[in-house]
Amino acid sequence: FIMLQCVRRSIGVHLAKQFRPSTTVRSLGTTKSTDGKAGYYEEIDGLKYDRSVLEAARSAVAGVGDGRVSKSDADLICEKLIDGDSITPIEYRTAFLVLRDFKFTDAAKERFIAKLASI
Repeated sequence: FIMLQCVRRSIGVHLAKQFRPSTTVRSLGTTKSTDGKAGYYEEIDGLKYDRSVLEAARSAVAGVGDGRVSKSDADLICEKLIDGDSITPIEYRTAFLVLRDFKFTDAAKERFIAKLASI
């Protein structure tokens, strides 16, 4: 439990440095393509998030079940999130939006945070 708190704190410090108001994030894509289809990013409150990660999280809590992200769902979300050997600032922001806005089982939350911390 203490290790989990340390990981949360260190990730929070990293994000605070990464996303302070004076920092601008370079636009890497658009939220909609010219043909009207959804783009790579989803914009929420003026910030860009990884659309595939958000869709995976939404599908994890939809339908049958108790509306929480399970361990297997957390693994699927992490696969979408960690699509290379590093993680971008937008992917970090998306990970924390998912943690804030979606309900996880305790085991799933621990697994999700542990995978983020291992990057």
